[in-house]
Amino acid sequence: IKPIGYGAGRDGQRRRLYDEPMTPLDRLLAAGVLSPAQESELLAYRDTLNPAAIARQIADLQAALLRLAKNKTEHLYLAAIPTALPEVRSGIRIQNKTAS
Repeated sequence: IKPIGYGAGRDGQRRRLYDEPMTPLDRLLAAGVLSPAQESELLAYRDTLNPAAIARQIADLQAALLRLAKNKTEHLYLAAIPTALPEVRSGIRIQNKTAS
């Protein structure tokens, strides 16, 4: 849907006018700027596309990217969290409050 201009509604307010929804290929074909050979080539290519398969491929690639980034992200996340407890292996020092 592309805005093509403005019109007036019943109440007199300006409203945006939109053209009919079309795919970019349909807009290109409607413009009439392609040669018949180009039109037939693009239409044949569109007929070979499978949107469901493309969506599955995109989901698989995104999952692979997440797996690759998982370890690095976890290390960065854990490095950003300060340890809540002191190091107990070396012991805890207690200061005497006696005045000298």
